[in-house]
Amino acid sequence: MSNQIKVPFHGSSLFIIEHNGEPYTPMKHIVEGMGMSWGTQARKLRSNPERWGVFIMNIPSIDLHNDSVCIPLRKLFGWLQSLQPNRVREDIRDKVIQYQNECDDVLWKYWTKQNETPVMPPSRMRMLMVMENGRVVSAQPVPEDSVVFRTEDIPKLLREPGYFSVSQLKDVADTALTQLAMCAEHAVSLRR
Repeated sequence: MSNQIKVPFHGSSLFIIEHNGEPYTPMKHIVEGMGMSWGTQARKLRSNPERWGVFIMNIPSIDLHNDSVCIPLRKLFGWLQSLQPNRVREDIRDKVIQYQNECDDVLWKYWTKQNETPVMPPSRMRMLMVMENGRVVSAQPVPEDSVVFRTEDIPKLLREPGYFSVSQLKDVADTALTQLAMCAEHAVSLRR
């Protein structure tokens, strides 16, 4: 076992364990996170180990005294969909549905992002935030020397002495286009 990832998920801690290069997840934390009985679900998994790809391993960092029943992450969606929300207690039904809708995707995202080189945020950053109806709808980093104008204010600023000459405005536009191209290249490289 060369890799273990702890994943926060709606108040629970879930885990991904690498086994033979493939992501597995210990099932007890998922079952108990939904509020279901581990004993019942453990029997279900152990009764059909080939179907679920069950692998039992000792993971001291997760449970010092007991072995963990794990299934491949690729099998988690199928197992979650085998649960019938209308047959569970009403007080946990919404949680079961939430896990069915989100759990496998969240774990997969953590697994696929683990090998990316982390980008360290600068200790200080200037941000441009766009707000609508009192809520931030977008935010982006901007250079320390950046200035924001409303489009309708630019002609007025050009007429005001001491603001910008046309050649300075051209320089501002060229710099903005260069910065935009660099941001686009950076965004493309992050998606690879």
